[in-house]
Amino acid sequence: MNIDIAELLRERQELLLFTVIWIGYLIGKIKIFGIELGASIGVLLVALAMGHWGFTLAPIIGTLGFVFFIYSVGYQAGPRFFSTFRQDGKAYLQLSLVVVLSAVAVTLILDSIFSFDPGYTAGIMAGALTSTPTLASAQDAVTSGIAKIPENFSADQIRDNIAVAYAIAYIFGLLGLSLVIQFLPRLMKIDLKAEADRYAAENGGDKDSGAPSLPQVRYFSVDREEIAGKTLTDLMFLQTTNCIIVRITRAGNELEVGPATRLDIGDHLAVMGRRRDQINVGRILGTETDPEDLHHSRVVVKTIAVGAQAAGRTIRETGITNSYGCMVVKATRGGVALPITPELTLQRGDVLRVGGLEEGITKLGDTVGRAEPPVHQTDLLIFALGICVGIVIGKSSLNFGVPVGIGLAGGLLASGLVVGWMRTTHPLVGNVPQAARYVLMELGILFFMAGVGSSAGGGLVDGLRTAGLPIFVSGVFITLVPTLVALWYGHKVIRMNGAILFGAVAGGLTSTPSLSVVTGAAKSNVPALGYAGVYAFAIILLTITGQIMMMLG
Repeated sequence: MNIDIAELLRERQELLLFTVIWIGYLIGKIKIFGIELGASIGVLLVALAMGHWGFTLAPIIGTLGFVFFIYSVGYQAGPRFFSTFRQDGKAYLQLSLVVVLSAVAVTLILDSIFSFDPGYTAGIMAGALTSTPTLASAQDAVTSGIAKIPENFSADQIRDNIAVAYAIAYIFGLLGLSLVIQFLPRLMKIDLKAEADRYAAENGGDKDSGAPSLPQVRYFSVDREEIAGKTLTDLMFLQTTNCIIVRITRAGNELEVGPATRLDIGDHLAVMGRRRDQINVGRILGTETDPEDLHHSRVVVKTIAVGAQAAGRTIRETGITNSYGCMVVKATRGGVALPITPELTLQRGDVLRVGGLEEGITKLGDTVGRAEPPVHQTDLLIFALGICVGIVIGKSSLNFGVPVGIGLAGGLLASGLVVGWMRTTHPLVGNVPQAARYVLMELGILFFMAGVGSSAGGGLVDGLRTAGLPIFVSGVFITLVPTLVALWYGHKVIRMNGAILFGAVAGGLTSTPSLSVVTGAAKSNVPALGYAGVYAFAIILLTITGQIMMMLG
């Protein structure tokens, strides 16, 4: 049986789409200087090549991907965007504005020097900042008609120019920044490890993110004379061991556990903690044992989304450990792992993995936020309604002599932000579990990249031939100048902790690989705090900026 692969790809859009995604994923796994290109740029490059060879996807594929991606960006940022002003919010907003405004300024200056064809400037800036939302919103500005379309240019040409420029500038935006940021701390004479250690010391505890290993319960019998009659406060048990006593029995009777609880010879204790920390417990209490009266002390681990009632409070202030006998084993903000310390200030939308006894975690849920429902419970009703509302808002305009609107990207982003924020105060409204959000965003961006790339592929060679080098050089400047300006501003004006600052700048440029470089140099996850704080603002500002750049012409 003979199969004409080329003809089959042209006839079957679904085969072409997933072939592009499959090959793009493989290319995205390629590492250059230890840094992966990433699935989105891999898919875009494959789609550009396929488009150049005449294989194109139906526009609806890219449109659906765009809708899922932009709405999900807003949905995920919503809980943090409206509450990030707590603690260091103003500093994070300033830094994100510095990055975006300096990037726009440099882009406009370079455009005046090179006189780029329409669409190139927005694409260059999006690629240089590795900002897919900027690319998506710039493309939408052309489609929705809010962008300036000069004479002798069609909307299709401009959209193609955006995609080609993005692909060229992205390479240095991804790899160049990650390489350069390794040397900048030395030039600025900032010791990232020392700064991370200092921040951890000032904010109470471990500089690491906390190992993902789950806590376990082990049992001990008090047989050391020197601790008899002492309270848990006297022993500084939690500070010394990083473990929690969840149950105590004395002669078969269960005692109430609290800071004032006094230990006696023969007491049986159920102690919860990580394996690495349990080693110190025996040295303090005595012999490890296996008492039958404590066998029902089974640890469960649940995911809790932080709500309004705990936002702005530290882990210590919530009483997670002292009042409920539970332990935070992992904390993430916008998918970024945070350093777990008693003084970590929680924000709406933070996701905590908490270990403890069933009754303790049940009581804790109402105090901190809400336990995440099972992964299959997705509120598709609100999800679909939110998208419909976003599309209507995006397509609407007000007339001030000329029609003024925010475009499809702005409408979907606004709708997603509101629904994402609402779910922190109304847990049963609009829930989309974390795994489902990841799939929606990932498939959305890949569908969008496949559609954009296959459409722009026909102009790829001409774009590289006529403007390839100026685009690449411009991308280098648009990556480096905002980085240097933001580092100077954060170091000299805001006077941020060095480890937090470098993480924040990586967040301002939406560069996750750069965050990995910074956390590696700091040997700590403290920089992730800065990344998550600035990213919450940067992702929104950069989405809006894509449309503004196209409106400027």
